[in-house]
Amino acid sequence: MRQARSVLGLALAALYAVAFVVAYWLYAQAAGTFLADLWLSLAAIPYILTARALTGSSDFAADAIGQVLAAAGFCCALAYVAGAIVEAGLRGLWRLARRG
Repeated sequence: MRQARSVLGLALAALYAVAFVVAYWLYAQAAGTFLADLWLSLAAIPYILTARALTGSSDFAADAIGQVLAAAGFCCALAYVAGAIVEAGLRGLWRLARRG
């Protein structure tokens, strides 16, 4: 079986991880204020929507570190898969262009 690897997927996942770190840092700076977790909630939208679709509700909270880590892992994995799909398509187009 061929090893799954994608440079674009890895770059997108790393970028999403950095976005989560920055969003959590912004939350930590303003904890306790109105809309302190806005950026973290926006970064976790794929996780929140998937949880809502699967369970019927989503109670994502920035102060629950387990949920934040699960959201970060899910979103980074989703970004990796999306990048791998785009990269595979581009590689396929490149191979077709080189043949012709």
